[in-house]
Amino acid sequence: MPSLDIVILVIYLFTLVYVGYRAINNLEDRASVVMDQGALKAQLEEQGLGQAIAVKVPLKGQYGFEPISDLSVSITNMSEVPFYVDWDRCTLTNFTGRSRRVIRITPTLNLDLSQAQIFSVAAPGQTLSERLVAEDMLKAKPEGGVQIAAPLVDLGPIAALPEDKQLEFSLRLVLRRVTEVTPRVDDSIVTHSITCRFVVRRVPWDQDFPWKKKAP
Repeated sequence: MPSLDIVILVIYLFTLVYVGYRAINNLEDRASVVMDQGALKAQLEEQGLGQAIAVKVPLKGQYGFEPISDLSVSITNMSEVPFYVDWDRCTLTNFTGRSRRVIRITPTLNLDLSQAQIFSVAAPGQTLSERLVAEDMLKAKPEGGVQIAAPLVDLGPIAALPEDKQLEFSLRLVLRRVTEVTPRVDDSIVTHSITCRFVVRRVPWDQDFPWKKKAP
């Protein structure tokens, strides 16, 4: 082989190695955030709500290790009676299990945290969609109202989490429904507590490589 061809081949191979090396270095671990659908379904079935409501929390599935600022929740009412969400009894827990009051975010953030929150209603055949944060995330502004001053979930610690470990946080929803009209209103109100559990794991950058996949 002529010497020029050898030089060209060496340069070509070096370029391939360099590009591959840079590509691998640019790959990063990710954080996987998944809602435990099985646990949610079991709770709904146990409380006789399996055919009455559907609860969804849209997630990206995988995130960088940046904070999650809020959660969006949708409650679809498939029954013939309204469901009411008691926001002041709903809670969000963090990785340490600390429980905080849920705050339903309004477009203007003109909120008074010292006041009770108004119930939201999921009417029959309708879907209620809200954006939620924890109370301790909010900070009062001098001109009035509040601003979001802290993340809902900090995914930073997940970067150092072993592959075989996981962290959890949760959203507890408290729903009320009127089963029938009675002389005493309280006798006809049924309260349901539903917990949405979220499992967080670190996903290595080479997770989908063939040598990382387990044999069936």
